[in-house]
Amino acid sequence: MAVPGPESAPAPPKGRKRRRAGLDAAAVTAAAVELVDTEGLDALTMTNLARRLGVTQPALYAHVENLAAIQRAVGLYGMRQMSEELRTSVLGRSGDEALWALAETYRAYVRRHPDRYALQLRAPRTPEYHEAGERAAEAVRAVLRSYGLPPEEVPLAHHFLRASISGFVSADLHKREGGAPDDTDAGFQYFLENFADMLRRRAAAGR
Repeated sequence: MAVPGPESAPAPPKGRKRRRAGLDAAAVTAAAVELVDTEGLDALTMTNLARRLGVTQPALYAHVENLAAIQRAVGLYGMRQMSEELRTSVLGRSGDEALWALAETYRAYVRRHPDRYALQLRAPRTPEYHEAGERAAEAVRAVLRSYGLPPEEVPLAHHFLRASISGFVSADLHKREGGAPDDTDAGFQYFLENFADMLRRRAAAGR
């Protein structure tokens, strides 16, 4: 079949940029995630992203609105992936085994993807973001319910666990940036042991 020449190819609608075949928003997001993971958050610029994709910046703008939109997409991508890792970590588990798996998976994820995690924290709370977060939250609540905790205490324990793990994660990130070398591993284990003990006592008190 003959390939149409420039004179027969339809012109793009006036006021719109021509899109490169094979490039779409998902491909741009994937490249941005890879860029953040390998080179760091500061490397996520339109120039670097266009170079990684092998396109010009005008071609890139045909698929994304601006850098802020790319940052939001990376944050949502990370939230979805993290949620699935948390859910997978507790499949077939309950009690202490599930709690440890959940907590350590969360912490390990942030250690592997600190810059991606930073964008997750900044991402706007869109319906898609809330949906991903709710999938992770349900996994956490299932773990807490496995201890036999009274239903009305599950949301409270969830808030306590989330805030505590976030604190340890923040300490890990502080160490990564050259902060004080506190023994966060020992503190993390100490917290989980005592939190699990509290859950058992609260469950027993509620029977």
